[in-house]
Amino acid sequence: MQKYSTRSIAILGLLSAATYVVGRFVQIPIPAVNGYVTLLDAGIFTVALTFGKKEGAIVGGLAAFLADLTSGFPQWMFFSLLIHGFQGYFGALTKKIWLNYLLSALTMVGGYFLATWVLYGFVAAINPLTNIPNLIQTTLGYVLGTMFSKLLERTGIAHGFKNN
Repeated sequence: MQKYSTRSIAILGLLSAATYVVGRFVQIPIPAVNGYVTLLDAGIFTVALTFGKKEGAIVGGLAAFLADLTSGFPQWMFFSLLIHGFQGYFGALTKKIWLNYLLSALTMVGGYFLATWVLYGFVAAINPLTNIPNLIQTTLGYVLGTMFSKLLERTGIAHGFKNN
């Protein structure tokens, strides 16, 4: 088991907070499913691609949980903790970026399909208004996360935060 230094834990906390802020305050409501589309995924993928899959999982789960809790959607928070946690993990699982995206997209769309089914029934889960926004959100998030990760790598900003 990897041990995290106090500095690494603090950095993960800050990255979780920053991702939460993006997810909480940049939202497009989707009334048909009592939810929203957000830029949370961009933060999750930025962290996963820059710092690693475990860090992506931690930040993804915490930020999504808190965003749902404070946005008035507490019924989603435990689902989001798991779905976005796995999304962050799969976002940097392999060296093949297309495979990481595919696994992450399947996790998000499939995860929220199942969560919607549990909360609102099968008819709500198969509604395209449920699944298409999730696919758009994860795709946009992966594109932006890839861009931000490359920017952080090129500028060297992230270098001082790695392996602490």
